[in-house]
Amino acid sequence: MFSSEKIEEWIEEVEQRPTSAPLIIQFIANRLSELSKWNEQLREENIALRTGKRVQEYEQQINSLKYQLDILKRQFDGEIPQVDIPSTSKPVETISLMIYDHQGRIARLQLDTASLGNGNSLGNLRGIPFDGDPLRLLVTPSSEELLCVFTSGRIAPLPVASIPEINIDAEPINWEQVSIPHEPALGDALACLMPVSKLALADFLVQISRRGFVKKIRKALVASIMDNLYIGTGTKLPADQTMDIFLGLETDRYVLLSQEGYLQSLTAEMLSFAVEEAVRLNPTDHLVSALALQPDQSVVAMTQIGKVIHRTADGIPVAEALKRKGKALYSKARREKGVKVVAGAAVRESDWGVVLHQEGRISLHAMASIFESGTIPVDGEILAFATFSKPEDPDA
Repeated sequence: MFSSEKIEEWIEEVEQRPTSAPLIIQFIANRLSELSKWNEQLREENIALRTGKRVQEYEQQINSLKYQLDILKRQFDGEIPQVDIPSTSKPVETISLMIYDHQGRIARLQLDTASLGNGNSLGNLRGIPFDGDPLRLLVTPSSEELLCVFTSGRIAPLPVASIPEINIDAEPINWEQVSIPHEPALGDALACLMPVSKLALADFLVQISRRGFVKKIRKALVASIMDNLYIGTGTKLPADQTMDIFLGLETDRYVLLSQEGYLQSLTAEMLSFAVEEAVRLNPTDHLVSALALQPDQSVVAMTQIGKVIHRTADGIPVAEALKRKGKALYSKARREKGVKVVAGAAVRESDWGVVLHQEGRISLHAMASIFESGTIPVDGEILAFATFSKPEDPDA
């Protein structure tokens, strides 16, 4: 604690200058207080290790790191590439269109990125429900790892490659025949599919509810979340439920789109690690999309009548504060006529859009064409909309 030489030095100092004694005693008292605190911390640490509490925390962290490593390895066909050995060839990346509903049905269609054509039909799904909870679309690499997020806060890992692939171009498939990889519990529902392969690159997770409540989730909690397979609901109101969860970056902006055509833009700094109301919605309104917006992207909002509303990043002001009403994308008269937003996306002009029509047809559209015309041809109504970027050609 104190060396004998130091103690002798203090004694000599007090003998020569007695007035320095109070200062030396105070120093010793402060030092003893610090040592006492350290000793208490070590004692608590020792108790935690003996009871297994700290061991359990370490095991959770190790399991989380293993999980993140596994999903990264799957992006490279099972092997992490050596950075000092240049690769002579790259695997051709394939992408899949996921169509899913609240009951947990998930249909997977593999997209042929070599033959994308504006206005092309990808096939038809029979028996599509359009009078209840809407279907949702997600386009993602076939090597992606997903989490099924349920409205109860429960989660379930689901690699895209494990979902049976269907070919609706050859023969229409009835929606009731689509498989359910993870059956929701009684009173539960599938809220969203969350891609997590880039979890190691994210700063945090962002959770959004249908009534406009948002929270950030620390990455430090991922170990516990994956260990318990529970992420929470992120809600405060009894009638509310989780809408979406995705990976977030401090440099991104976050855009919320409501069914009645209101848009709210927020920065990462405005989001709290507690559940907060981010946008004030009408009692009849709810969010349909939440987007992470980068500076070189635009926002598109797709309405059920095929009208596309396009806003550049520069044309979307950041909200002054939370709990404010968003910016209206169209007039009150159009809202009263029943125009509603189906979904939105953050896009670049080179991207592509996928549309699910009321009759079950799935069509493909170039975003450049959508920007030019501002509409998509429809016979009935549009039920769902999603966008994607065409994978780069490895031989280009």
